[in-house]
Amino acid sequence: MKSYEMAVLVLSDKGARGEREDLSGPAVREVLGKQYPVVYYKMIPDEKEQIIRELCYICDELAPPLLVTSGGTGFSERDVTPEATLSVVEKLTPGIPEAMRFYGMQKTPKAMLSRAVAGIRGKTLIINLPGSVKGVKESLEAITPALSHGLGILRGDAQECGQPMAKKPAAVLAVNRSEEKGEIKVPIAKGYFAVDSGLQGDAHAGDWHRQVSLLGYESFEKIRQLGVTDLEPGVFAENLTTEGIELFTLPVGTRLQIGEVLLEVTQIGKECHLGCAIREKTGDCVMPREGIFAKVLAPGWIVPGDLIEVVS
Repeated sequence: MKSYEMAVLVLSDKGARGEREDLSGPAVREVLGKQYPVVYYKMIPDEKEQIIRELCYICDELAPPLLVTSGGTGFSERDVTPEATLSVVEKLTPGIPEAMRFYGMQKTPKAMLSRAVAGIRGKTLIINLPGSVKGVKESLEAITPALSHGLGILRGDAQECGQPMAKKPAAVLAVNRSEEKGEIKVPIAKGYFAVDSGLQGDAHAGDWHRQVSLLGYESFEKIRQLGVTDLEPGVFAENLTTEGIELFTLPVGTRLQIGEVLLEVTQIGKECHLGCAIREKTGDCVMPREGIFAKVLAPGWIVPGDLIEVVS
């Protein structure tokens, strides 16, 4: 699952005046923040022309793949976010707000009153969300299963629905770190991999043969088939989540060039220890079967998107 940058624009008269704490913006981060890092955040009042200027600035100058607005989608006189959005988008994506309203109506008939819209300007998808925390979370729950695929098509990273995908080059999907062994790791923006150590700041770093752990995102699908869908990079305690390469087929001794870093495969799979937090969360763990381990031969930084080259 590819990560895409996100901008968050909160519309609130009271919030902009400092009279009300912003809770909807943090709610967006809570639901989407791991996969969609926030690169721009701002709160402004419900002034249509100001909203239009801000939307145009974000889409035309910053151009993040995703722009989420919160607030201003109701019936009150000051609720003008949909009108501002409609004035700047070049293509409408009606299925997104339809899905949000349908999902919300399973919980309350008031969801039909949302006037939220969604559309595309340039290479940015704009989605209006309600101003309430509950509304934000429920709306995002409705659309997240298809969101990454839609952004992939918009940004040229994926093919249209139903079309065969061209084979992607092997690459790093996420760099993950944890402070304790046996814990689920958390994706980070980039990681420094040191010789005779591994990922700096990670619990598994040290002068031993399992300095760096790698797992292909393709292996996640095998656990999803068991009914476990809440799987994000790092959930199996892997330092590097990859895509486009069958890691477990590589023989010990294989060398991998990833960004600045040169790794050498030292072990395929491992025995899962008792009380493993990952197994407790997922009900199974593919790391013992399909994860691999490596040591660092040449140091440097690795960031998501770095290509993986088998050099020997």
